[in-house]
Amino acid sequence: MLVWLGTLLSPGVLSSHVFMDRTMASALLLVVTGLLAKQKQLAQRAAEAHEARRESEARFQHIFNHAGLGVTIEDLDGRFVQCNPAYCALTGYSQAELAQRTFQSLIHPDDRDENMRRAQALMRNDVPWFEIENRYVQKSGHSVWVHKLVSVLRAADGLPTHFIVLVTDITERKKVEEVLRTVNETLEQRVAERTAQLAEANERFEWVTKATHDGVWDWDVAHDTVYFSPRWKEMHGFQEADNLEPSQKWSEGIHPDHRPEVMAKLHAYWQKELPEFWMEYRIRRKDGTSIWVLDRGVAIWDEQGRPIRMVGSEKDITWRKEVEESLRRREHEFHTLADNVPALFGYIDCDRRYRFVNRGYEKLFSRSANEIVGMTMRELLGQEGYAEVLPHVDAALKGRPASFEYCLPGMDASEQWLSAQYVPDLDGQGQVIGLFILLSDITALKQSEAALREHEAQLQDLNAKLIQAQEHEQQRIARELHDDFTQRLAALTLDLRMVYRELPADSDPLGVLRLQQIGDAVERLAGDLQQMAHRLHPSILEHVGLAAAVREHSDEFAVRTGLTVEVMARKVPKVVPPEQASCLYRVLQESLQNVRKHADATNVLIRLLRTGRGLGLCVHDDGQGFEQAQSGKGRKGLGLTSMKERVKMLNGTFRIRTNPGQGTEVHAWVPLEDVTYETNSDSQDATVDS
Repeated sequence: MLVWLGTLLSPGVLSSHVFMDRTMASALLLVVTGLLAKQKQLAQRAAEAHEARRESEARFQHIFNHAGLGVTIEDLDGRFVQCNPAYCALTGYSQAELAQRTFQSLIHPDDRDENMRRAQALMRNDVPWFEIENRYVQKSGHSVWVHKLVSVLRAADGLPTHFIVLVTDITERKKVEEVLRTVNETLEQRVAERTAQLAEANERFEWVTKATHDGVWDWDVAHDTVYFSPRWKEMHGFQEADNLEPSQKWSEGIHPDHRPEVMAKLHAYWQKELPEFWMEYRIRRKDGTSIWVLDRGVAIWDEQGRPIRMVGSEKDITWRKEVEESLRRREHEFHTLADNVPALFGYIDCDRRYRFVNRGYEKLFSRSANEIVGMTMRELLGQEGYAEVLPHVDAALKGRPASFEYCLPGMDASEQWLSAQYVPDLDGQGQVIGLFILLSDITALKQSEAALREHEAQLQDLNAKLIQAQEHEQQRIARELHDDFTQRLAALTLDLRMVYRELPADSDPLGVLRLQQIGDAVERLAGDLQQMAHRLHPSILEHVGLAAAVREHSDEFAVRTGLTVEVMARKVPKVVPPEQASCLYRVLQESLQNVRKHADATNVLIRLLRTGRGLGLCVHDDGQGFEQAQSGKGRKGLGLTSMKERVKMLNGTFRIRTNPGQGTEVHAWVPLEDVTYETNSDSQDATVDS
């Protein structure tokens, strides 16, 4: 219509050619306009489709990235094309690390073949998809159980291009299944044990039944009459001639505690709510006593479904009930005893899982027994605690009982000391099937021991200070004797000598002799005081060193006692710190003093040797020796205890080797640091005879 109007309204002469040209131009313009409109519509639809696809991809990517289960896209060689964060968290690998791996490398070796077999079946289109449970080996080396749902993407030609895998972590479920399996095995074992007991009991009863028969009854329900066999009457305490036809006699014999339940079960059986009728209950005999019976019966129904007859038997099971009650009582007694002993008592199997624990475990670990049973020792004790007991558990599971003490870290950073005993549980073939564990809390004892050690350290420190004070006091007294009294006596001796020389020739001979004797006595007193000062603090230690002091004192001892004394000094440092030198010198003094007083010896060997990073002194005599238990009796001076304390104060070692008739050997060693050795000789030996 627009074309025609355009033609008519156009100016100029309207010829047929003009009319045709204008008509064609208008038609062409109309077509172009339509095509432009169509193109705009198609472009708008394409934009809408692109936006819809973008939104769809964004939603997919959001779901892919935030899904609670692992999602992967893998090529046909098993290489990872894309993995979501949940999958990375499950395996412990980053996306970059997974891109360098295949899904086969993550599967546990024991599960790999089955995965590959199913993947090949999926690629062949034998199945549209498959699901499987297998283990993944994480980057850390730990294994986790996963459930996988695997499908395949196919191209237009039907050939597979990629795998799509949905992965769910089922490790906790597997653990629960393992606990349930263990519990089920335990229950089955207990049922088997009980079944074995019952089988043995039933075997006995089969022979008894053959001889005595069970109590049999036949109930005519329609007429309410009952036949009771002689054995039944005997079981209930009746005579064979007693007339007991009405069923009321049977119901009256049921113990009142059980009668409602028995009658309700019988009624339910008659209504066909139960497939069979059997029950264990007590009956009251004619004499008033009670017995347990197992009552079984089968009914016959009429066409209307009403019971018309019922036949059954009773078995006396009193003894079995008594056994069960005894077992329950013993089990109760065992649990009562285990829960009230002042210790932790438990049992683990060969898999190192707890099968029984008492209340002591509940209290120590703040867990219920139900929580602990089924846990492994590693799970309950923790990695550090389990490492402490592992060698002993290994030994006990090999059949060797173990007793030890260990420290279990507490939840509040405290320490719990336990004394443990592991006793193997052996089966009939002598194989270990578990361990009995007895733990005693010795934390208080350990704390007391620590307090005692601290007290001993304080005493040792005090003793060291006393010894040091004694040493200082001896040094002070030695200086006073040497610098004051000895000098004054020496001056007095000189004065007496001078007076003696200046006496007139006609002096009284007795007076002169007396004056000379006084001078000699004063000179001896001065010598004695000098020796005393030397013993209190030998100045030779400070001037010529320990080795020379040892030789000088040994020489003096040999001259004074008449004993043969041999001195061996090897690799003795030039300079020994004063404290170490004084300590070893005092040990020498006391040792020789003891030899003189108690040993009854003829030979003494003194060795002063550098060993390792210390200096040792050994004094050996060939005397009578003594019992070490009495080493502290009859001693004066420093004594053996004092010598030991002196050495210990310097972190050294002190020991005595002696037996009656075998002489005595005293060893003292003190550590040395930063000292130099004698350079003139490696060994200096000397022997001094009386």
